[in-house]
Amino acid sequence: MSLQSYEKNPYFSSAMKNLIIILLLLTSMSLRAQRARDAMAFADSLFHGPSFGFAITEFDFPADIRAILLRFNNAIATNKEWFTAYSSHLSPGQPLPYDEKFGITREEYERIKSIDKVHPALKAVDTQRISILRQDDRISFKGEGEGRILDYLQFDLGRNVLLFAGDTIPFAAGMNTTTAMAYGLFNSYTWRLQRTDVSGGLQADQLTVRVIEIELGLHQSDNKPLLRIQYQDVDHGVSRANLDLAGYIQADGH
Repeated sequence: MSLQSYEKNPYFSSAMKNLIIILLLLTSMSLRAQRARDAMAFADSLFHGPSFGFAITEFDFPADIRAILLRFNNAIATNKEWFTAYSSHLSPGQPLPYDEKFGITREEYERIKSIDKVHPALKAVDTQRISILRQDDRISFKGEGEGRILDYLQFDLGRNVLLFAGDTIPFAAGMNTTTAMAYGLFNSYTWRLQRTDVSGGLQADQLTVRVIEIELGLHQSDNKPLLRIQYQDVDHGVSRANLDLAGYIQADGH
């Protein structure tokens, strides 16, 4: 049978498509596994001394943006119950529609919605000393102040996994997430866990959600290593934890 005959055979065509899909999946899995190993090697290279300085950062917004954010936050705090109900019907990943109760104009709201495209500068507001605890192939930490959140973080180099508060956090295959780009992190490494329990219903006061996102990379503007930890825990509509902390990793003597 000629090659042309094979190409016209429906079974052959379907088999070839399936083979191509399998090859693409295997390639994708291989690349993901390699990036996961690269991420662990990067962490291994950063945390070698007895301790490091964790320079906690915040966004350094222009004065006019800070004024808009302040009015927005104050309005939300004043109308907390309304805002909870208003945002409860929002689909994941979708921005909130504008409302006059936001306390800012529609144009001002559009400005703060596009903040992630601006990449505002980061400024250090406090530095905590974090001890590095290395045992066998595991790297863990002992912190102080706000840096104590790192006590829950562990890099298991032997198993090539990251753990936080007892959960194994899957490595995210993609690069340059929206949040990473907002923090000025490019070609960074991201681990993310999102677990949702809707057995009690879809209403906001019934949802149980845990979101953990860890990002590690170099800050684009100054080439300094930056670690970001996001941790959200909602138990049947009650927020148990809501933390988003980022800081520069400063080696001893720097």
